[in-house]
Amino acid sequence: MNTSSIRIIGGRNKSYRIVFKATPTLRPTTDRAKETLFSWLQFELKDKFCLDLFAGTGGLGLEALSRGAQHVTFVEKDKSLYKNILKNVHHLGYENNVQAMCSDSFKWLKTNKRKFDYIFLDPPFDQFDYKNLLKEIRKSNIFNEGGKVFLETSKHAELEFSPAQDILKDKIIGDVRLMILQ
Repeated sequence: MNTSSIRIIGGRNKSYRIVFKATPTLRPTTDRAKETLFSWLQFELKDKFCLDLFAGTGGLGLEALSRGAQHVTFVEKDKSLYKNILKNVHHLGYENNVQAMCSDSFKWLKTNKRKFDYIFLDPPFDQFDYKNLLKEIRKSNIFNEGGKVFLETSKHAELEFSPAQDILKDKIIGDVRLMILQ
């Protein structure tokens, strides 16, 4: 089995390695991108509710927990990645702070009743209509007051936002575009 790993870069689980089965479609958030994102959010995560949609390795949600988030919901449709998230949640002792779902993200959005302060969106770059994804999220009434979306896309992605969408942060790192939306 071809394995790879990423690390948690800050908080109480700093340097913990998340090991996963490498696949051509899995593209975990780089350390540099995580450093940017979590420097943007460093004083905001304590006791917040987060959603790691298209969770993949679970790296963004586990990083948020390490930095003080109260609860993270992970949604990942690939069963082996989902099981790997559960293994890491158990190993780090976050069972009481996590809900993990093995589900298609769009289907899950239609049935979810929980509300979130932050949503981490890092779907496979070439497979998504981001405008439709953001519209579905808005329709789902999923945010607590002041909720924000972290969006990671290819820097070449065509993005259209609704007039109600505020871009709070926007940065390109290599081939990746990072944004905080509200």
